[in-house]
Amino acid sequence: MISERNRPAPGPGRPTLSETRRAATRREVALVAAQLFAENGYTATTVDDIAAAAGMGLRTFYRYFPGKEDVVAPLLSTGTQAWAAELANCPPDLPLREALSRSYRTATAAALAREGIAETLLRPLLRAATELPALRATWLRVQQDCETRLIPIIAARSGRPTDDLDVALTAAMANTAVRLATERWAAGEGPDSAADAVDTCLTRLVTHNLL
Repeated sequence: MISERNRPAPGPGRPTLSETRRAATRREVALVAAQLFAENGYTATTVDDIAAAAGMGLRTFYRYFPGKEDVVAPLLSTGTQAWAAELANCPPDLPLREALSRSYRTATAAALAREGIAETLLRPLLRAATELPALRATWLRVQQDCETRLIPIIAARSGRPTDDLDVALTAAMANTAVRLATERWAAGEGPDSAADAVDTCLTRLVTHNLL
């Protein structure tokens, strides 16, 4: 057994054990909160309700989240982070539009399965995130983070520098297409599947020569 004193230090960019545990706890609490929001509504659900359902005290809750509006961020970012990671692993010769669509579909399905989230829970969560002012800011922060993650990936695929304007525009358009698709899907518009809704939006970008 390796003692704590002799345990190797995490490599560059790798999270420490405490960071990993903290992230896992945040996801667990976020999932509990999402379930409560789906059952009782965002407004009717209090921080006390979330903390009690998660089996923690209020002081502990606030060590993980600044407020109730921030509690869904881990769930919202799970899919976007998985999408970026999956896109980075797509074959470089795959057309970008196809790579974006395929990576989103694969990553979303894997992330939902890994976190134990059903689309029946995801839909009301996204609807609340996009419609309620208190959650809208969190949703947009997650989207901005996703766009930032896409830039170096698209730059690598296109052989351009990360500060290239076309790379930034492509990342912004792709991310906006996915955001609008999921927002409309959450509102009950378009296909039954979020991945199909995303595919439709990305196709429209190609059809109009925007991607």
